[in-house]
Amino acid sequence: MPPSKPSSLIRRIALLHAAIGLLAVLVGAVAFHQTIAIIVWEQHRRSILASAEEVLQRLQREGVAGLARPLPPGVARRFDAAQGSMRFAVLGREGEVLAASPGALGVLPRRREDGSLPADFREGSDGSSLWGITRAVPTPQGRLEVQIAQDMDRQYVVLDDVAPAALGPLLLVLALGALMLFAANTALVVLSLRPLRKAAREAALIGQDGPARLEEAGVPVEVAPLLRAVNAGLDRLDEALAWQRGFSEEVAHELRTPLAVMQAELDLLDPSPARERLRQDVQELARLVDDLLELAETRGAPQSGQEVFDLAALALGSGRRLASIAAQRDQRLDLPEAAAPIPVRGNREAVGRALRNLIENALSHSPPGATITVSLRAGPEAAVAIADRGPGVAPEDRALIFRRNWRKPGAQKRGLGLGLSIAEAIARAHGGGIEIADNPGGGAVFTIRLRAEPGALPPA
Repeated sequence: MPPSKPSSLIRRIALLHAAIGLLAVLVGAVAFHQTIAIIVWEQHRRSILASAEEVLQRLQREGVAGLARPLPPGVARRFDAAQGSMRFAVLGREGEVLAASPGALGVLPRRREDGSLPADFREGSDGSSLWGITRAVPTPQGRLEVQIAQDMDRQYVVLDDVAPAALGPLLLVLALGALMLFAANTALVVLSLRPLRKAAREAALIGQDGPARLEEAGVPVEVAPLLRAVNAGLDRLDEALAWQRGFSEEVAHELRTPLAVMQAELDLLDPSPARERLRQDVQELARLVDDLLELAETRGAPQSGQEVFDLAALALGSGRRLASIAAQRDQRLDLPEAAAPIPVRGNREAVGRALRNLIENALSHSPPGATITVSLRAGPEAAVAIADRGPGVAPEDRALIFRRNWRKPGAQKRGLGLGLSIAEAIARAHGGGIEIADNPGGGAVFTIRLRAEPGALPPA
């Protein structure tokens, strides 16, 4: 089962905020709508009571008889069927209508299904839009029920339309507010994660001309323990590598002297097949020791001795140093006669070691009489290509050939197989790498790539 793709923390937080914002908009809109409706009804209720104040006072003082006299002109207009929108009906103890305003008997009284009178209602007995209330009024004839209502179908009555009309703009305002809050929260999350992104960039540069440790200053207290743990792990790793490197160096140095003594003593023996076999074995041991020492030195070299140097001159010098070995094997090194300077930054000695290892690898795998070609390429990336005439490298082996101690099945070559591993480690530590391609006509082309250093070389 393929591993699942890691999800983005910012995306997850953004989606969560969006869902919460949408829910908040919907809940807020419904709650605000209900609040407006309650406020509108309460104001309407007060307006109804204020409009019927004269009617209620007459009932309290005079009873139903007080309503037989004409009402003041302003009050009469409110309760006029033709001009006003207000209606009232006075009900006796048995629910009979004792008095009513003009036009009220068609819509009042408003009763529940069980015949009781509701405390408030929004529909007349004929189904019309009639908002009203029921009040108990003490009168000289006893306690009477009065229903006072307003016809909401009149064109100039707009109070009941406030809540539905406000819902659309309210949703728009809440949506814009939620969008602004979402954008602000997303920006806040992005800013909050900046220390982690900075730490990730620093971690990617460790060992490649970048900081040796993650910067802990200025990070939030929630992130600081993670960075401290990573730096502590890097410290322990450095200690282990330093111990391993020191051990390899000590072993290599300790073995060099006995091997040199053995070589000198073999030179004193009379020539014989046995002496030659012993000489080859000692030389092979010496090469193994050199490889171990070179590997130990390589691990620490790219982090020290940084300088700008001419890669073209270094490649030509490395080739000339190995020209005698090529001649002994009846091989020829084809080097560029003259090349423009190619400035790069790094450890000159380490890069020279990598070039020599690649050239030696080409010599060891090419047959007698073959020509090994060294070519240069300048540009944003500086490159040195070494083309041999050996058996080549199969595509499936190119990812394995730089592993330490790797041997192709059936290969008889002796040694630890560290040369290519060392060269690849040096190139990678300098921000580059080594590519392998087929050489037209047979063989392989090993190309080491390094970051070019813009600007002039220091004066020689």
